[in-house]
Amino acid sequence: MPYPYARRPSAQLRPTAIGFVRTEISGPHAPRHAEQIQRHARESGYRYLYTLRPPDDEPNPLTYVRALATALGAEVIIAFDLGQVDDRPALICDLGYRLETVCPHTVWAPSVPALVSGGAKV
Repeated sequence: MPYPYARRPSAQLRPTAIGFVRTEISGPHAPRHAEQIQRHARESGYRYLYTLRPPDDEPNPLTYVRALATALGAEVIIAFDLGQVDDRPALICDLGYRLETVCPHTVWAPSVPALVSGGAKV
């Protein structure tokens, strides 16, 4: 049971996360996958922005999600499973994002240092 008087970090101090659901992979389970991603983000303490669903006719959905993650300033991309990223977490991590999957719960760290404002590497 969490301590009710514990102070939560401000939204600016928590890592920013987005979800990623590909409907061609999740199929009829896409709404449930999106809800489980949101729950995972809340329970992990992330500042959750949005669940991205690339258009069905998008030729490269991973490029789509990476471009929007950059535009939104996300640090973490949460997918339901590795199938959402074509079983290749490096496609996300090599660009400096942390990738997390809900099922099974796994975390892949960024393989390059994150950039901070001003272009300096951390």
